[in-house]
Amino acid sequence: MSQQILKGIKVIDFGWALVGSLTGKYLADQGAEVIRIENPKRLGLERTNRHIASSSPSNPDDKPWFTHLNTSKYSMTLNLKHPRAIWIMSKLAEWADVVNENFTPGTMEKFGLGYNFFSKINPEIIMLQASIFGQTGPLAQEWGIDSSGNALSGRADLSGWPDRAPTIAPSSGAYGDELLPFFNAIAIVAALDYRRRTGQGQYIDSSMLEVLTQQVCPALLDLQMNQRLTKRSGNRIPDAVPHGVYPCKGDDRWCAIAVFNDKQWESFCDAIGNPGWTKLAKFSVAEERKQNEDELDSLISQWTINYSPHEVMRILQEKGVAAGAVQNVQEVFDDPQLKHREFLAPVKHPVLGTFPHPMPLFKFDKIEPQIKTSPCLGEHNYYICSKVLGMSDGEFTELVNEGLFD
Repeated sequence: MSQQILKGIKVIDFGWALVGSLTGKYLADQGAEVIRIENPKRLGLERTNRHIASSSPSNPDDKPWFTHLNTSKYSMTLNLKHPRAIWIMSKLAEWADVVNENFTPGTMEKFGLGYNFFSKINPEIIMLQASIFGQTGPLAQEWGIDSSGNALSGRADLSGWPDRAPTIAPSSGAYGDELLPFFNAIAIVAALDYRRRTGQGQYIDSSMLEVLTQQVCPALLDLQMNQRLTKRSGNRIPDAVPHGVYPCKGDDRWCAIAVFNDKQWESFCDAIGNPGWTKLAKFSVAEERKQNEDELDSLISQWTINYSPHEVMRILQEKGVAAGAVQNVQEVFDDPQLKHREFLAPVKHPVLGTFPHPMPLFKFDKIEPQIKTSPCLGEHNYYICSKVLGMSDGEFTELVNEGLFD
């Protein structure tokens, strides 16, 4: 039960912020040996963003955000401008199966560490370069973040209410920085399988803009086929009515409800006791309900406000109607389903102490899920040089004195 699914896979991880860090984390948490390369003079965003008051601006090892994003990895500090850095990277290239990075396109090449460098040393290596816009094209050299891709993909224009400005998806939503790493990890695993079958390495160009644009495909198809430009519609969609979140008993409490056809509508009416207004002709079929959606939402709200979100959810689900309580963060933390699935597990960090971490999101029946705490900055310099690269203590000391790890 201890043999993890990616055991034996070796990764050089230049990833930073969410996309790069999470890509490496998903591999590491499934057993890959992931060495994160860090520049002590230019720390990644996760090592500087405090998030909690007890984190110090000067301590790179007390940031919970970094800890969550980099579990199960090793940390090696390396000054890539040092003349001997290329020698170290050539040794790591011989060792590695995968290189993961998400700097602005061209950054790795400026250090002489592009795909050509790695593939010449190790023709079977797989290198993934993730960016907002991809490695080619008129925007390739532009720096960006999730909101850049969100805006250019058209997703922001479709998010929000028709009488208000577009909205940027929050980090708790379908956030590009959290979506792209799943695609990256899957692409890397696919490339590993391709290498197993062919003996050939692979270069992967990963674009967040294209991942986000896939989410607006229905709007793109509507424009292509019907010359119709989709507009913001709040919580409403064309093929469901009612469809939205409705106020419930309590302060800022809500429940989501979705009815997609007339049969589900009949079940909904039965669940709420078939009040007189449900028999009105203007609510009898979906087309009529859609034309009177404002009034319908108001009447439904008059029913939902009498119950808690979970009561509304239970009453409707028992009748086969799609409904879900809108939980706050405290409820998610205490959610019995997530507790049963052991979604959060305590992990001890040498600086931050023990606190819960999300476990790997995929469960394998023959593998015991396990994660290790994130590394402190440069914690594994000696281990990597001596055990991975086979250096003597004298060689390692020489590199330390030369400032290679500073």
